[in-house]
Formats: sequence, structure tokens, C-alpha cells
Amino acid sequence: MIHEALFYLWNCPGDLFTMNSEEEWINSVDVQDFLHPGERKLLQRIMTIALKYHHIQEFIKTVGNQHLIMYEIINKEVDISKIDVKPGLYVKAFCNGVDEVLDDYRKEIINLEEMLLKNPQLTLTYVLSCIEKFLTLFEALTSMINFIKREQIHGCLLIGKLQTYIDYGVAPVAKSANRIIQAINTVFYRHLCNWIIYGDLVDTCNEFFIGDANCADENFLYPEQLKESENTTIEIFHDSFKKHRIKQPAIVKKFYLRTEMVPPIISLETAETILFIGRVVWIVRNDPKRYSDDKFHLKFKRDVWEGKDAEHYRKLQALESHPINLAVFDKTIEECRLKLTKYLWKIMVEEANLLDHLQLIRDYYALGRGELFQQFIVAAEDHLKETPTDYIITNLNFIFAETARKLYTDNDKTYLRFELSLPRTQERNADDDSNPWTRLEINFNVQWPLHILFHPKAMNLYNKLFCFLLRVKKTHIDLHKLWLLHMEGKQKIDPSLWTLRNNLMFIVNNLQYYLQVDVIEAQFSILKNSVQNANEFEDIIRLHSRFLKNLLNNTFVLAAEEPTEQEAKHTLYQIPTLKYEENSLVYKTILEILHLCDEFCLTVSIWESELTELEQNELLRLKNHSDVLIEKLLHLLYSLHEKASGHHLLQLLHHIDFNRWFSKNNAGLNLTVAY
Repeated sequence: MIHEALFYLWNCPGDLFTMNSEEEWINSVDVQDFLHPGERKLLQRIMTIALKYHHIQEFIKTVGNQHLIMYEIINKEVDISKIDVKPGLYVKAFCNGVDEVLDDYRKEIINLEEMLLKNPQLTLTYVLSCIEKFLTLFEALTSMINFIKREQIHGCLLIGKLQTYIDYGVAPVAKSANRIIQAINTVFYRHLCNWIIYGDLVDTCNEFFIGDANCADENFLYPEQLKESENTTIEIFHDSFKKHRIKQPAIVKKFYLRTEMVPPIISLETAETILFIGRVVWIVRNDPKRYSDDKFHLKFKRDVWEGKDAEHYRKLQALESHPINLAVFDKTIEECRLKLTKYLWKIMVEEANLLDHLQLIRDYYALGRGELFQQFIVAAEDHLKETPTDYIITNLNFIFAETARKLYTDNDKTYLRFELSLPRTQERNADDDSNPWTRLEINFNVQWPLHILFHPKAMNLYNKLFCFLLRVKKTHIDLHKLWLLHMEGKQKIDPSLWTLRNNLMFIVNNLQYYLQVDVIEAQFSILKNSVQNANEFEDIIRLHSRFLKNLLNNTFVLAAEEPTEQEAKHTLYQIPTLKYEENSLVYKTILEILHLCDEFCLTVSIWESELTELEQNELLRLKNHSDVLIEKLLHLLYSLHEKASGHHLLQLLHHIDFNRWFSKNNAGLNLTVAY
């Protein structure tokens, strides 16, 4: 009987122990007749321990057959939501750890059998005394298994959930939980090491807290790339972009943080850092200059760790032998992050010449090369009148290239990296169709890996600034053309017309000076100095985002907005916190003034020296309109300065109303406090 009890404890039922529950065994007629009540009680307690062991073994067996479950899921024979335990490497590692923990129990059964063979007089009490110490352990293991089944715990979440059992208060349970977590850590740290060191993510069961979207990141795709990516895989992208004159930037694969899978013991900030590190490694290792179709030729991949990848791999792997110590874990991750960000900073600044790119942005998007755009606008203005709409952009690009070539000859060919375009807008009106200057954009050939910094959204913001500055520049040119026309004509000009023209020129000249010197030149100087003093790639991302925000806010293109939530510390994609939905009131008012200037130039240029009554009425209307707009702009700048305490608002106010040019003759404008 004792031998049969040992077999049952080993999960090998015999003639006496054929039932799967205590109730069936107690109610059995054979048991009632055969055993003494005391023996039956002892066997019942032995059976309780054996049944718990059986349930644990059954769970291990079920998980061991997960390849069959996966086959049924793939073939849609089984609904995954109806499965108690989701298949995966982590739950399998859990079972391996549990099986390792059960070795002590199995060794105890073998020892009992050896003792029974040597001494057949052993009692059930002795057997129970030897195995009863495992009851607490089995209850803890059963609790773990039931929790996994009930809560559908999956993947690396197991690490955090099992951490509580280390503090169980019972030494054998804590020791066993530690061994099980070590088994799970083996899988977790393989995932982590491959992601951090090589940027690889092999996760067929979606168990890691970082997910692979298996597509390009739309945040780094231009509109034309998005259209091509709808039915195109990443591998095809490398060939498809050769059709464009301006080379499209390299594809950035989309990886994302699965917050619901982050182990509770790991902070969300650390998880975001791990995501950031892996994405950086993927980008650097997939340098298009070193891209090879043969995926096994790793020598063509850029060495991110500069020959120390094995050292960092071992550092991470060494952590798997213990439960996660948050301080040590975070410190090791931070060491990897610092190494990578400094390496990427070196590539950006030294290899990709970030400062030269910033200078090109300054020269072209911010109209730093005023002489080029001055001559381009003058040359293009005459050609546009006779050019059909379908050929406008082609002619503009030709004129732009020819103007730059004549101006700079062969000494400077940076203009070849730029191309003009006229995007189609959803809301188009007659003015947009007849005046391409209101929507002209410029495209830039961004080198790898600067496409992370100058992503599509950032370039779109630069184009908003470019379009606005170009509009101001053209209005400035038109007003000076009108002045030249009046001066060359040597005719008597109506004093009211002369005064209005001077007022409009005064506003536009001072507006342009404010934009180019007080805002653009100052902000670019701050950015360049900050980039030179930075030593991490993430610093450059933050500095550039802050620069764009200040640039667009101080030029009034878009108003700044306070961040509604805390920004992630470690992120590849960052956009300025601006009010994208609508333009600022100052910007709208400036556009109205520019539109008035255009109307004034167009109307007055065909007038004779002697004005008719209709022309005098039109001049009076234009003057009154300009007075209203100027007064509105001054009041806006002053009132917003009081509310927002914006120094830039006061700067523009001082420029436009220099020496109280407007306010001294208008009793309604009381701006003395501003001065």
C-alpha cells in the first residue's frame, strides 16, 4: 500500500489510487472496507499533496504542447480568447522553472522508495512527515498557476507578477519563486539584449513590451511616401524613391511601446528609454549608405557599439541571474543610452554636418540669402504672367536654378539640393490659383541620419515660415518697385498717395527687419551655440524642437502653447508645442496688411499723375483701410504683450511705431506705457 502511495505521489496512479479527487476516493466502497479510519486519514492527507502535484504537472504538460495549440490558432481551429493559457516563451520558461523547483520533491520520493526497500516496516506517518513540507510550496505554485489562468498573464508581465512571491515570508516559497523568475529572466534578457544591442525584435507571440508594427513610421514619411507605402513593403522603398529629384529620406521602421505589457517593476520612463535605444540602434545599423541586400553580410552594417557590443551584451545578460533590482537595471540601461546618444550625436555633427544643414535651412527656408530671393522674385514675376498654370512650378524651378547659378557660379551649388513645389490645398480660391506666391514651398534633400531631426512635420513648419517670409519679401519688392516708378517718372505725385506709400513701406521694412534680425538671426545663433555645447543626440532633438517653437511663435506664424502633458524624456519624434489649428491674430492682421499693400501696388501703378475723382475716392478708401489695420496691429501687439508678457511683441511694436511714427498723430493710440 505504501509503495502504491509513493507511485501516486510520483503521478502514477495504481489500483488503490485511481480517482482524481479526494471525494471520489473517500466515498469508494473498497476504501471504506479495507482501511482503518486512521490510515484512511493519513492517506487522504498524502493524496491531497499528490493531487496538487498532479495539477501542477498537468499544467506543465499542457504548456509543453503549446506548439499544437499554436498550430490550431494559426489554422483558426481554436479561438485564442477561449484558451486558459496563451502560448509563448515566457510561460514555457515559467514551467521550466516550476519543473526545476519540483526536482527536490521528486528526489524525496526516490529517497523514500529506497528507504522502503531497505526497511519494509516504514509507516504512512513517516511518509507523510517527509512530503508534508512540500504542501506550502505546492499551494504557492498552484496559486501562481491559477493566477496566470485567471488573469490571462502573458509574456514579460510574468516577471512583475511573480515578484510578490519573493516577499511571501516563507523561505522555501521565496527560494522557489526566485528560481522560477531566473528561468523567465533568461527569455526576458535575451529579448532585451537583442533589442538594445542589435536592434532586433523576434517576438512571434507578442510577449515583449515593445511591438513591431512591420511598417514604416508614418511620422517620418512624406505625403508621397505615405501613398506609396499603402501597398508597399519596406524592402521596396529603397528603389522606389529614385524617381524623385529630391531624394526621399531613409525609412524609419515603426516600433512602439505596449504599455499594457510593461512589467510593473519597470517604470514607464525606463521602458520608453529601452524603446528609444533599440530604435536608435536599428536606424544606425540600417544606414542606407551601407545597406546590403544580403542580410547575412553583417560586416556591411555600421558598428553602433564601436567593437564593445559583446561587453555591453554581457553586462545586460549578467542581470538575469537575479530578480530585477531596479537601481542596477536602470543604471545599466542608462549606460547603454549614454553610449548610443553620444555616438549618434557624433554621426550627426561630425559626419552628417548638422551645422552646415542648419545654415542651409537659415539660407533658404528663412531667406538668409536675400540677394538670391530678391533676384528670383523679380525674374519670376515677369515670366509668370505668360506661363500656363500647369507649367508654373517647372518654370519657377528653372528660374530659381538659373538665378542661383548666375549669382554663385560654380563656387556654391547648394541650391541643387532644393526644389520648389506648389502643393494642392483642399480649400482653394481664385487668389491662390492666380498668385502662386501665397502657397509656394521649398523641398530639401536631407541626408541620413538628419531625417530624424528634420522630419516631415518639422519641414512643413519650416515651409510655413518660408511661405510667410517670401510673401513679406515680395511685398517689399513690389513697394520699392512702385517707389522707383514714381521716382523715375519725375511727375508730381499726390501727397496723400506719397504718404500712404511711405507708411506701407515703413511697416513692411521694419517688419522684415524684425523677422530677419530680431527673430531669425537671433534664434539661429542661439541654436548653433547650443548644438555645439551639447554632447547627446537627445539634447539636439530638444534644442531643435524648442528653436522651432520660438521661431514660429516670434514670427507669429503659429502661437505657442503650453504642453498639456509631460513630454517623454527619450523619444525620436518630437514636435513643438504650438497651436496648429489656427493662426495667431497678429499673423492674420499682418497678412491683411500685406494684402492691402499688394492691392495698393496693383492699383496705383496704373494711375496717372493727375488723379480722377474715382481714383481719389479709391485712395481715400485704401488710406482709411490701412489706418484701421495699422491701429489694429498696434493695439493687438500692446494688449497681447500685457497679457502674455511676450518680449517679442514689444520688439515688433517698437519697430513698427519707431519714434511714434503712427501713434503721435493718433490720439486713440495710447501706447506710452509700452515705451
